[in-house]
Amino acid sequence: MIEGAEVIVCSYGISARVALLAVTAAREEGIKVGMLRLITVWPFPDKRIRELASKIKAFIVPELNAGQIALEVERVSAGKTETILVPHMGGTVHDPKVILEAIRKAVK
Repeated sequence: MIEGAEVIVCSYGISARVALLAVTAAREEGIKVGMLRLITVWPFPDKRIRELASKIKAFIVPELNAGQIALEVERVSAGKTETILVPHMGGTVHDPKVILEAIRKAVK
């Protein structure tokens, strides 16, 4: 779900399932968004993030923490694109609407 995307949601674990709902909704609105689901976070997919960073407007990174993976995405993309953290703490998962709103803002 990356071909032709202007924005890519990069997520892992349970956040990826919720992010998929937001990506699907955004695509229904005509937004060119893709999704990169990380199966493992270590070793980090530096090469893939680096090659995508030069082709897109932003990475959206929903995490159930304070943003450890977003920091890695930002580090590897090295200023080639924006990294937008969508943190969520408190024992529940993201509301897909929050991720969708981050996607909308990133394409503007």
